[in-house]
Amino acid sequence: MIHLLKVFVSPGTVFESMRSYIPAMPPLVTLVLCLCIFPALQAWYQSDEEYLRTIEAAFESSSEISKRFAETFQRTLLRGDSSDEEIEEIFARQQELTEEQRKTLTSKEGIQSARRMQLVFLPATSLFSFGLIVLLEATYFLIAGNMMKSSKQWSDWIGFTLWSSMPLVLLFLLSTLPTILFGTLDPYRWQAPLSWIPGLGTNVFALTLTIPFLWIVWIRVVGMHKWIEKPIPICLAVVLIPSLVTWLFSVGSLHLANPYTM
Repeated sequence: MIHLLKVFVSPGTVFESMRSYIPAMPPLVTLVLCLCIFPALQAWYQSDEEYLRTIEAAFESSSEISKRFAETFQRTLLRGDSSDEEIEEIFARQQELTEEQRKTLTSKEGIQSARRMQLVFLPATSLFSFGLIVLLEATYFLIAGNMMKSSKQWSDWIGFTLWSSMPLVLLFLLSTLPTILFGTLDPYRWQAPLSWIPGLGTNVFALTLTIPFLWIVWIRVVGMHKWIEKPIPICLAVVLIPSLVTWLFSVGSLHLANPYTM
């Protein structure tokens, strides 16, 4: 178990000791527990005001896109024999339904219902997303390892992916602390150094370039170098590809729906 802590500061030593066998269970159990506990804590401790703010932000960010899509859909595919007045009436009814839904979700009962739903929804989606990412990354590393003439199997690369993902524990902790202490949803406050620079506080590139993300890259480069005994530049090139894809995906996701900076 000491390796779970040692991998943060001396990944080369840890992976060098696991050349013949890399156990996946210790990091898997640790990360799964964190994925269940921290998102649930974030949902529980989030204040009513913060729930209201995020709900309003979500409506604002999606309303314009939804409106444009609805107009295009109604005026082309479903127009038929409908006149412009009839189409405008359809738009008005849809807007009324949206406003009713908004009022329901932003009421006291709606906020409490959202909190209960998030207690289950956040851990479940976190577990699913994490499992999918681990499988995809392990498959990528297997292909890259085969190209480097490595004898490691897919199960070995799953273990490597899990061990090198241990800084996610720090990410979950730093994401949840502002909510526990202040009731606010601000997951990037203490883990995105570039966002501390004036003018970059709402920049999605700065927000998603977090300390745990960079820590994972470092652990993987050093760990792979010691684990399969390949040069640092080759390991860096292999590790950077999935890291850049993950970072750009995070940037895109945050750009589409960003309640943290609204």
